[in-house]
Amino acid sequence: MKTKVVALLCLVVFFLAGCSPAANGNVTSSSSARAEGGKYEGQPPLPETPQQTLERYIINTYKRNYETFYQVDSVSLTFVSENTNKNTYTATVLMKAVKTLKYKTVDELPFIKGALGALGLQSYPYLEEQNQKVELIKQKNKNLSASTLTNVVTYLDRTYDELARYIGKKYDSYMFLYVTASLTASNTLSENNLKVLVEQPQYQRIELKDFKPLSAQTMYDLGKQSMQRVLNGTTIPLKNMYYDPWKVVEYADKYTSNATTVCPGTVIANDKTKWNNEQWPYYDFLCSTDCADFASQALNYAGLPVEPGKWQRLKDAANGWAWTSSSGLRRYLLQQKKVVRSVKSWEIRAGGLMMADQGHTMIVVRNDTIEILTNAHTNDRYHEPVLPQDNWYYLNSW
Repeated sequence: MKTKVVALLCLVVFFLAGCSPAANGNVTSSSSARAEGGKYEGQPPLPETPQQTLERYIINTYKRNYETFYQVDSVSLTFVSENTNKNTYTATVLMKAVKTLKYKTVDELPFIKGALGALGLQSYPYLEEQNQKVELIKQKNKNLSASTLTNVVTYLDRTYDELARYIGKKYDSYMFLYVTASLTASNTLSENNLKVLVEQPQYQRIELKDFKPLSAQTMYDLGKQSMQRVLNGTTIPLKNMYYDPWKVVEYADKYTSNATTVCPGTVIANDKTKWNNEQWPYYDFLCSTDCADFASQALNYAGLPVEPGKWQRLKDAANGWAWTSSSGLRRYLLQQKKVVRSVKSWEIRAGGLMMADQGHTMIVVRNDTIEILTNAHTNDRYHEPVLPQDNWYYLNSW
């Protein structure tokens, strides 16, 4: 009788007391009957939800693409939208990655190794005195003219100054991902038919599995070619910098976002509450055409003065709308004022501008020679990785 009472009580408090009735009517601890993870022996695992499958696929693919060059500290997903229509699953996802370069010094970066290789060097003492740098380069390159030596040192100093800021420092980047997949009969996803596209400027999209850094050898070759252009006089760095590139980055980081709301009647992502409306008032017509205006604001904040009638917001029509038009802004900076220099894609530095061939302007906020991040309006984007295209324009601050 006593055994039956105990068994009855154990059934009542089964999940709290952690015991279960044995086949012979005696009471035993349920821990031996539980499988790892809290499931009971013999119970099949629950199928993954579409979100779980997608999260696993995205994180694993991203890490596989980037872990050669970075310590990937974390990857997190925000589901902006999800939809199931018959047997098709779609979603828009904002992915955040936090990572750190694996390289301990600037000299180790493949692009820089290529640049130094063109000089016969393995390292560069950029913190040493000017004469020491010149002598080191002259030892390996005896026929260089004084002006070319100056250009080489300027190129290396300014490049190292930026890249040294990135070594050992975590940073965040964001990708908008667009997902399409067929659901199985049990309403699950299979990686075999999962399509995940990475958003790029002007509504281009690239499959996540293909969105990866260049190979180390390609980076080395690009660095070598870049330095060879300095040596043969094709590349001549500007003697002066006419604005502070880090002020451009500061402004660009402050006044944009990864917006998911859109301009009325369009699909253009915009969040005007993040704009600098106090200094540069918002107008409805700028909602979907604000990329060059945003870049001009950042350049002005960084030290370029307004030039009445020539580079003046909404008052420079006679000069091709240089403030608010991508082509007008490029012409003003590059040809009229000569305050920027046209460079190859992977030579672009933080504080420079990337302009797509169809007229979209982006502000470069980071280029560690492996990944380029941009901020922009139209769409409003913050720390978005961009794969540069050969037919775009690249305007550097030096």
